[in-house]
Amino acid sequence: MGIRYLQTVFYCLNLYNRLYALRAELRLKTKEAEIMKQQRKITPLTRFAYGTGNLLGSGALAISGSWLLYFYTTFCNLPIEKATIIFSIATYLDVIMNPLMGFISDSFYKTKLGQRFGRRRFFILIGIPLMCLYPLLWVKNMNFWYYLSTYIMFEIVYTSVMIPYNTLPVEMTDDFDQRTYLAGSKAMFGKVANFLGAALPGFFISIYGQDSPTPFFCTGVAYGAILIVSMILLYTNSWERPSDEVEDESVANVFEGFKKLFTDILSTLKIRTFRHHLGMYLFGFGAEWLFTAAFTYFVVYNLGRATTFVSEMNSLSSILQLISTALFVGIVAKKGFKKPFIAALSVVIAAIIGYVLIAVTGVSHITPLLILMVIIFGLGTGGVYYIPWTSYTFMADVDEVVTNRRREGVYAGAMTMAGKLLRASIVSILGFTLGAFGFKSGAATQPESACNAILGVMLFGCCGFALLGIVFSVKMKLTQETHKVVIDELHRIHNGGKMEDVDPKVKETLETLTGVPYEHCFGNNNIGYKVHHTSH
Repeated sequence: MGIRYLQTVFYCLNLYNRLYALRAELRLKTKEAEIMKQQRKITPLTRFAYGTGNLLGSGALAISGSWLLYFYTTFCNLPIEKATIIFSIATYLDVIMNPLMGFISDSFYKTKLGQRFGRRRFFILIGIPLMCLYPLLWVKNMNFWYYLSTYIMFEIVYTSVMIPYNTLPVEMTDDFDQRTYLAGSKAMFGKVANFLGAALPGFFISIYGQDSPTPFFCTGVAYGAILIVSMILLYTNSWERPSDEVEDESVANVFEGFKKLFTDILSTLKIRTFRHHLGMYLFGFGAEWLFTAAFTYFVVYNLGRATTFVSEMNSLSSILQLISTALFVGIVAKKGFKKPFIAALSVVIAAIIGYVLIAVTGVSHITPLLILMVIIFGLGTGGVYYIPWTSYTFMADVDEVVTNRRREGVYAGAMTMAGKLLRASIVSILGFTLGAFGFKSGAATQPESACNAILGVMLFGCCGFALLGIVFSVKMKLTQETHKVVIDELHRIHNGGKMEDVDPKVKETLETLTGVPYEHCFGNNNIGYKVHHTSH
């Protein structure tokens, strides 16, 4: 009896100790969760640091888009057809890299490096030293293969960083407003990047002269250093979802991995909202990209102005784009995506028509008119660049309703892949169009046929793209209100709610956004690659 009593006492004491330890552990975990929550509060520094990442996304592209083709044809003795081939080959190869990078990033938690550094942020970390590749694009008097290989290498580095970077707002917060402000910071730094991309060449041209290739190499070195600093800021002030919140979507082998990759990429086109979003992005950006590529040639050959004038106009435009972006951040938060995007594209169309009229009419004292067009164009361009990348951050939420998966990397890869394809096509079209109409590389002046071709590209090409962007924006139904419906329904289902209990209005909204019958949502369909969901 005494022994049993003692056993009972010891058992109770042991149970008490276990309960006490469990209580202490729970308190510790609660405290850690509170600390983590505080650490993950999105502060002004967070927004600033995230925005600096777009110094790579927009700035590197702004400089190369405005000057690299001109640099190749003027200082590297490359015919315009060969110069455009470099852009095309590199970009088409990168088209494969974009979805592949999305796939790698989504699955990177399975690796030791991913577990330690993150599936997204690891690639930002290794991108820091690789920014040193950027100056290599601007070395004079090398051959075709040098320029092709350096451009391909930088495109790979660019993609390896930007795909994970674009997914971070979705990783860092579920809040509509916070994502909007993160996207706004990204867009505003895009305009800072555009300013630097215009001002740096202009600054060095003023030192070394417009007939020297040295300004472009100096620009590459200076901007490469800026990119290194921005990557450090981004890495140290960002975070991701915890590994235990990430679904394990690993596959058995490489073949199955590529099957999953391309199945997922193509499946994004089955989501109605993403199709509308993609149309807005491709044709809105397409208008801007084509204009940027043609503008240097327009100013130099159609208007007879120096390259320093191009730099000055681009610098002014980037300042106005920064102001425009700040305005559109507030407008989009209140009005949604559709109407502001239509307004922005309409302004861009008006400015492009104005540029063409200045050249065609041959009016005197054109500088004030050009400045006016730059002002109009800059005020519209801020919205054109900002809005698609803002609406992008909500695509994965709509997709989750359909697939019951988180595919941020897939959407970043799909969007960037489509953008690269269009950008490569645009540069190729511009190059071969000018070549077909008699453009002569390295010549101080161009035949009238080539000058008319430049005007045609701006009027019909740029404005045509912009009009198609307006068509797709009219169809966009994603708003702050409909996004809240998406988030609320996701929470209801994930917390054990039954699909048959859905509110009819919610059902209608989700079917409008997804293009999929509600009964086939939440994985009850053949959309995307089918995986077995297990947690890390």
